[in-house]
Amino acid sequence: MQPVDDAAVERAVRSFAAAMLGLAAHELNNRLAVMRETVGLMEDLARAGKAGAAGTARAHSSLDDQVGRTLNIVRTLSGLGGALGAGAAGFDAGAAIGDLIGLTERWARQNSLRIEREVAADLPRAGGDPALFLCLVHRLLVGGAGALQPGGSILLRAVRNGDTVRVSLHPAGKRAEPPAVPGTDDEEINRELARRLGGALLFEGGGVSTVRLSPFH
Repeated sequence: MQPVDDAAVERAVRSFAAAMLGLAAHELNNRLAVMRETVGLMEDLARAGKAGAAGTARAHSSLDDQVGRTLNIVRTLSGLGGALGAGAAGFDAGAAIGDLIGLTERWARQNSLRIEREVAADLPRAGGDPALFLCLVHRLLVGGAGALQPGGSILLRAVRNGDTVRVSLHPAGKRAEPPAVPGTDDEEINRELARRLGGALLFEGGGVSTVRLSPFH
């Protein structure tokens, strides 16, 4: 088996970053469009002298909801940006998983996939580059979704294992027919991403994959 070169890993990370930015841009555009429409409606009602208390309250509630959603996306982007620029400074795996799930909600809906998470409260800080971790887990999510029929789910579970962290992806649901089989190159890139994290990627029974992270020193 030929070793995975730096260019292949860099392409994988760049592709991941581009996908996340595209998803975030779409969500921000949707939120801002709804806010603009709501403000326009409030102006129309005011000009017509029909901006009663009940209608104004509903409009304010809608605006508040959309602002909250927009702020969540911005916070997620901030976390992702910090991860992509952090280098090998170590990272909070639980927070990284939350950021990733936040940005893949629309993709999951489009694929009729439910993403769940179980993150232990006592996770130690993980070693390695968080950008590589996010890229690897995203690739495993996409691969796992391809192996399931619509309506399935994937559980992301992060647990403490001594001074290290183990992140496992547990698929549930009917398997796709024919089942999607990751290409040799994809699997080797995934293993290389885990290795560069200072950890390892394990494939277990039932389609479960586990990323064993290194401790942060």
